[in-house]
Amino acid sequence: MFFSLNKKFIYTIAIFFIFTAVLFVYTFYIVYGSKIQEEQKSTILRNQQYLELLYENINLRKDINRLVRAGHKELFSRENLRVIQSNNNLKEKQEELSREQQRTAQIVQNYDERYQAISEGIRLVMTSSFLIILSMLLIWYLMQRLVLNPINKLASVSRLVSSGNYDSRVDLSTKHIFQDELDDLSHTFNQMLDNIQNSIRQIKKQETFLQSIIDGIPDGIRVIDKEGNIIIANQEYYRQVGCSQNCIGQKCYASSQKRKLFCTPSMFTCPLHEIMVNNAQNVKVIQQFANEPNRHLAINAAPLYIDGQKTYIVEAIRDLSEDIRFSHQQKLSSLGFLATSVAHEMKNNLGSIRMIIEGLLDKFHKAPDDQSEEKKYLSLINDELNVCAEVPERLLKMAQFSSDTNQSIDCAAGINDVLALLDYEAKHSGVNIDFKHSRDNLFIRGSEGDFKMALINLIQNAFKAMPNGGNLKIEAHRKRQEIEITIADDGIGIPADKINRIFEPFYSDGGNSSRSSGTGLGLSIVKSIIENFHASINVSSQENKGTCFTLNFPAVIKK
Repeated sequence: MFFSLNKKFIYTIAIFFIFTAVLFVYTFYIVYGSKIQEEQKSTILRNQQYLELLYENINLRKDINRLVRAGHKELFSRENLRVIQSNNNLKEKQEELSREQQRTAQIVQNYDERYQAISEGIRLVMTSSFLIILSMLLIWYLMQRLVLNPINKLASVSRLVSSGNYDSRVDLSTKHIFQDELDDLSHTFNQMLDNIQNSIRQIKKQETFLQSIIDGIPDGIRVIDKEGNIIIANQEYYRQVGCSQNCIGQKCYASSQKRKLFCTPSMFTCPLHEIMVNNAQNVKVIQQFANEPNRHLAINAAPLYIDGQKTYIVEAIRDLSEDIRFSHQQKLSSLGFLATSVAHEMKNNLGSIRMIIEGLLDKFHKAPDDQSEEKKYLSLINDELNVCAEVPERLLKMAQFSSDTNQSIDCAAGINDVLALLDYEAKHSGVNIDFKHSRDNLFIRGSEGDFKMALINLIQNAFKAMPNGGNLKIEAHRKRQEIEITIADDGIGIPADKINRIFEPFYSDGGNSSRSSGTGLGLSIVKSIIENFHASINVSSQENKGTCFTLNFPAVIKK
């Protein structure tokens, strides 16, 4: 409970004065005054007894004298008569009685004077107390003006500063003729606040500069302490966790995983646990945040040492979808370069051969009844040349980048184009392809190039899963409001403990499967493409029996 110095000073003076006054009155008046009263009472009582005896003595003497004068001397012995006659000085006794009465009156007067002295002493004490109180009030006023007021100003400004108001200052407008220590303290306090405010401005500028730097980093950045509290984060991290507000001060697991407790090691590798508990120096993991569970994020974490102590952890979080998109663009670019080269090399040569064949066929067409074997073979050659000329056209069409993601795509025709491109690779690998589709309208909307690229990746993965050849079955049919496409092979299959991770970017099973050879982005690209179509992809597999990928696209009605 707050108790001001002002009240403490006043209450202390009052309590001290009351205690001193009571003690003095009790000691001086009660003890000493009571003693005087008892002594005076005893003296008066003794004098009264003595006076009574004198009265009785005088009265007896008077009675004896009357008897003697009356002639009754026989009542007394000679010795008593002699004593009576020798002490018959009644006048002396009366004088002695008068003296005793005066002495008693003097004692009473002395008592009154002494009691009056006590009263005067009490009045003197009261007067002195009044003067002491005035002196104390004067001292209190001086203390209030010279000490308490400056201290109260310092205290009020300190409270404002503690609440975050660093613009507050101690008022020094009152100029004293003589400066004391409290004036120097107030001036020094104001200088200290100026220095603190300047330091805070510099720190805020540095924080703004640092925040601008980390906001400019394309990867998500966050710094956490030993307890998992987020100290610093950038805008990319806020985007990754889907947080529009400032996440500073939140727990790392609450921000990214929407959990109330620390992540268990059985869920995934925790960089905080690995660095702080297992003393790892660099941790690289792939995680999915709760905001977008299908998006893979690569986290690189390392400890920060301050004064030699492992205090913080910095994490760089990269969205692998950007790498997937970049890899997809690289494939399209390579494919476009290949298609351009093939088209340039093949079209000119095939065009020349086609012109020669057409010139020869013109001679046979002039004789329509000619059914010679040469005409038949030339017609077959011309047809094959037309088919060969369509191959670079397909490549160019698939590799051509189009910003139109709302194209109407014929799934059956697209699959046929892909199979035509991969026909040679299938025959070279000893794979027999069986494509079946229904007569229904198999139309979807999206980017035709992306659709064909996803099919190429899945079919080429199937080729890799059948190194000794095999059968590949592709089916496309309408299922309610969806177009379902299945790609099934009878290859080596995928282990059950790894099937849930095949869509992770850069995932590799250690080279045990030819399906995982390459950059590790093929299936990640496929999944990213399928999600852009607002479609789904599922996989089922058995080891040494084969794998089946099922794609479900939203169907559209083509009139």
